[in-house]
Amino acid sequence: MKQKLLITLVTYLAYCIDKELYKAIDCLREQVRVLVEQQEKQNKRILLTNSQRMRVAAKAKRLSRRMLEQCTVLFTPDTILGWFRKLIAEKYDGSQHRTSPGQLP
Repeated sequence: MKQKLLITLVTYLAYCIDKELYKAIDCLREQVRVLVEQQEKQNKRILLTNSQRMRVAAKAKRLSRRMLEQCTVLFTPDTILGWFRKLIAEKYDGSQHRTSPGQLP
């Protein structure tokens, strides 16, 4: 009896938490839609710094492709994944270990 009560309580709690999360996500999506509408009126591209691109790419990489396509409004999924590939390429290009050409001291 106690186990059924506990399972019911946990299920209800999970439902309540999920419901609040969905409301928060819906609110954030609406804010993004408003930003997109404002951006379209001005006919300007959204310019991000490399740091901003990498932050967006790192967060987006954790999503599945299907979820990424549903969530992205400001940028295409291919653009975001391209930023991630660039991030990984920079990480492993070895430029930090290169020495300048010429004689060594």
